[in-house]
Amino acid sequence: MKPFEQGLVNYQHRLLAHDYGQVFCRFDATQQTLWSYLHQPERIPCINHELLLNLHAHHEDIQRSGGYVQLESEEVLPIRYSVFASATPGYFNMGGDLQKMATAIRNKDRAQLQAYAKLSIDVVAQRAFRFNLDHVTKISLLQGEVLGAGIEAAMTSDVLIAERQSVFCFPELFFNMIPGMGAYSFIARKAGMAVADKMILGCERFTAEQCLEMGLIDIVVDEGQGEQAVKDFIQKNSKQAEGFLSAQKAKARVNPLTYSELEDIVNVWVENALRLKERDLKVMDRFYRAQSRLFPAPEAANSESQHGETIELVQQQAVNQ
Repeated sequence: MKPFEQGLVNYQHRLLAHDYGQVFCRFDATQQTLWSYLHQPERIPCINHELLLNLHAHHEDIQRSGGYVQLESEEVLPIRYSVFASATPGYFNMGGDLQKMATAIRNKDRAQLQAYAKLSIDVVAQRAFRFNLDHVTKISLLQGEVLGAGIEAAMTSDVLIAERQSVFCFPELFFNMIPGMGAYSFIARKAGMAVADKMILGCERFTAEQCLEMGLIDIVVDEGQGEQAVKDFIQKNSKQAEGFLSAQKAKARVNPLTYSELEDIVNVWVENALRLKERDLKVMDRFYRAQSRLFPAPEAANSESQHGETIELVQQQAVNQ
């Protein structure tokens, strides 16, 4: 699509000028790369409802722009690469919004769970389906803890680059659930069903190196070298960019992901959630409290003790019960 077709200029400008709340964007004109960062200061870096709305709006604008951005100089350039990263030091994302989930489950609020689930897969589908654009290669950069739905969000990219200190874990089975926003769909396609079972049903913490060996991660680099590794990949890939992108499209055609698959699985997730017992919800509560100690609200940061259960301790105790 040409840059100025169908009145797209406003969206091309909006991508860099609009405030997307918990999503911060910048554009590298040299490599024609749109960097989209999860930006969640002074809060638990999780997939909350507001973040989903922010991501949905951002992804929609990428699609409506036709895959172009307008710079301050009014020059219009194509988005050749879309990079998904996090601005929270040491964390990509800690997964679903456990507090809101537990409340909805206790209240048997099916409508709220379904709304959260549908918005989640809508956002996942936007990026997984390449924003309905032909010329964008997607990269996820992981620089720390990646849990649950955070892994699912990262897996929507063609290329996953992780710094060596990154750790990956699906904790859902600890509170008797499964990840429902694409985990099986993405991992089975990229690394095989056995790897998907190992990660989802094993409840283990996997290092970046282990994920590289399993075929989940494509590139592992030393701590602090992630952004440079993305730039190096883009530079190295530049001569074969069209071929590489065509290969991603061919893989998607051989084993196509459909929205109905995501929808069917997330409906299983909703039913699973509504069958949880109070014991399961108490484990979920403990995970939430451990997260809250890592990311205390500003008003509580100076008044509450930072000692208590860590996420790793909650996991270990849940295994032993």
